[in-house]
Amino acid sequence: MNLPMVPKVRFIGIVAWLALIGGLSAATLSNSRRVGTGFEFSIVGASNAIYTIEASRDLRNWTPVMTNRQAEQVRMISVVATAEEQFYRVRLLRPLFTGALGASESVEFKGTSSRVDSFDSADPLASTDGQYDPAKARDHGDIMASSALTNSLNIPNAKVCGVLHVGTGGGVVFGPNASVGSSEWVNSGQFGIEPGHLVEGSSRVFVDVDLPTGHTYITPGPATIGGTNYAYVLSNGHYRLSELTMTSPRPMLVTGRAKLHVEHTLHLHPTSGKIVILRDASLDLYVAAPDAILWLATVVNESGNAAAFAYYSLPGNLQLSVGGDGFFAGTIYAPAADVTISGGGAGLPEISGAIVGRRITVSGALRVHYDERLGVAGPEW
Repeated sequence: MNLPMVPKVRFIGIVAWLALIGGLSAATLSNSRRVGTGFEFSIVGASNAIYTIEASRDLRNWTPVMTNRQAEQVRMISVVATAEEQFYRVRLLRPLFTGALGASESVEFKGTSSRVDSFDSADPLASTDGQYDPAKARDHGDIMASSALTNSLNIPNAKVCGVLHVGTGGGVVFGPNASVGSSEWVNSGQFGIEPGHLVEGSSRVFVDVDLPTGHTYITPGPATIGGTNYAYVLSNGHYRLSELTMTSPRPMLVTGRAKLHVEHTLHLHPTSGKIVILRDASLDLYVAAPDAILWLATVVNESGNAAAFAYYSLPGNLQLSVGGDGFFAGTIYAPAADVTISGGGAGLPEISGAIVGRRITVSGALRVHYDERLGVAGPEW
């Protein structure tokens, strides 16, 4: 009897930089055995951790093949083999967004009247139809900076319903009208920081973003849908553009689960055409442009779900200017970039989601409502 050709399998240990994520022990792969045309093996790691299994044929390019969410320390895994020889590794996944604002170096509020709080889009007691409701707002709008700078968090006048996290040796600068603590503390007009709402020793590491590999990236094209002419229409798939400026009023429409890589230029101004994301669609925007501009009003996220729009800063994206007024539902993960947020109209900028940057500077007033669901079922890295 001729048995089917089954690939060889090799395991390697967890990558060194993953140990920097901290909080949970590293994992190993062991006890491999052939099962039909695939493989079965064990993960030995931490309980209640989330791990991803990645495969490679050359030890350079890695592709996720599955995510494991079992609760046990030892777990049995089965994968379908896809190559004659394959390497596998396991790495710990952590939610990218565990608070409203996060930075590796510093967060600074320069203006007045800013407020940070939270809600839970999956809990009707903490949201209305999955949207932020000020009458149901909660106090998990945490702000974190991992550095040891003495002014890693500068909060002269902001109201923060949440906990401040700083690195060992890091410090917080308060102004006379700043208030940080529980909803009761902030809403009752207390100033300063409520006891227990400043935590030193944050070990959070914001890892760099990698462009998803193993896919064919195509150039999106125009289309007319519902009588509207769209410059670009993105459905399910992976897309690439050298630049995204959209200086004409012809917008972009996202109808499926799309990933878009912008290589050189991202300038989305108030006069730009809008990015319209339909209610059941999503857009992951991977930006390599050195200096990017994102105006809040250019992103129309019809679902209002922050997870439906994600801005990912690739390592070459070092500056991100976020401007405008009005409502924005989405996330920004830019660990290598200096992120500047400023208002640009009669209304207050209002963000439902979360932001991570190297340094975050807020000029003028800002409202940030952290969706706690991002820390449970949001993107992981």
